[in-house]
Amino acid sequence: MADQAAEKKDPIYLLTVGYLLALVIIAAMSLCIHVVLGKMVAEQNNAAVVVAARQGHLSQKIAFYATQYAEFHDPVFGEQLAEAIEQMKRAHISLVNGDKMLNIPDHLSPELQRVYFSLPYNLDQKVAGFIEKAEVLVKTPQGNLNRDNADYKYVIETARGPLVTALDAATTEYEAESDERLGKLQSYQKMALFVIFATLIAEAVLIFRPLVTRVHNYAERLKRLAMTDGLTGVDNSRSFMTKCLKELKRSRRLGKPLCLAILDLDHFKQVNDKHGHMAGDEVLKAFAQFVQRSMRLEDEFARIGGEEFAVLLPHTGLAGAELVAERIRQIIEISPIRYDENRELFITVSIGIAEANPEDADIEKTMEAADKALYKAKQQGRNRIVLSDAYSSAGNVVKLEQSAKNS
Repeated sequence: MADQAAEKKDPIYLLTVGYLLALVIIAAMSLCIHVVLGKMVAEQNNAAVVVAARQGHLSQKIAFYATQYAEFHDPVFGEQLAEAIEQMKRAHISLVNGDKMLNIPDHLSPELQRVYFSLPYNLDQKVAGFIEKAEVLVKTPQGNLNRDNADYKYVIETARGPLVTALDAATTEYEAESDERLGKLQSYQKMALFVIFATLIAEAVLIFRPLVTRVHNYAERLKRLAMTDGLTGVDNSRSFMTKCLKELKRSRRLGKPLCLAILDLDHFKQVNDKHGHMAGDEVLKAFAQFVQRSMRLEDEFARIGGEEFAVLLPHTGLAGAELVAERIRQIIEISPIRYDENRELFITVSIGIAEANPEDADIEKTMEAADKALYKAKQQGRNRIVLSDAYSSAGNVVKLEQSAKNS
């Protein structure tokens, strides 16, 4: 008994026990940080926020296509109108009833219930009425369809008035709830880090110095994971936007041009449908590698959507940006992508480019202009580059150009 008591008082024994206890605490806290950061990443890409914001965009698309359809009676606008209506209908159902595929909960918070089902917004009723009238508009005979049509007036007035206000209120509430959850997760993260560092300080510096380095490196690695795309390893949308804002400020300060290119793989859905999603993933990873090898050192590259990527080109005007984009387009066009035990396929890419206006406080307008240019590239046959005429540092209008290279 005396020997056991003496052993427990032995400094080496106490140090060993303390060391093991510290390891358990640090391991537990590291696991907590890993889980919390994972949830933070998921919260930053909250599907409910994205879908709610997209509803406002869809309502304006419906109004736009309705106007074009009523004025020109082109069946293409009718098809686009019907597609936008269906997308908005699905988005609304997902938000109200939940969607397991998108990880949207099947119940609304009390605040969102008031937005959807109570005055002054009554969003559920407004969306249902808006969709109903828009669907009637699609089915209206073209001879009766004009700007004096009652259903047309209802759709336009609703899209520009009460529906926009209600949709904005819902989006704001979704964002507020997401920010609140994110704030709690950040608090948990700080608490876990505090326990880790307190444990390290309490132990002998010579014992825990290597462990401090490991924990620091681990936290940095998790932080990098939160800012990169899990499939391709390039920056994600959030990280890219942060870099865009930084480069826009520097461009304005130095008086240098800044261009942004949006790249979209042509017929990517057909790749998934014909070759499978695993082949689609290999295409995305290979595409990201091809683009990175084609870029300059100062350029920034990110995946901002499913098959949509973006390149930021500092100190570069439209002419220089077009050269970089054409190099990328050519490399993608001629480079085989291997998948499934050396099977190969070829893809092409469409690119829209816009130059940032240094007078703008953010990059959103530049992205919109590049996105519109990309849409024109798709319309004109894909596998080409289109320059936006939204802004030119030379002070004159840059006509939409294309560098068409048929496959």
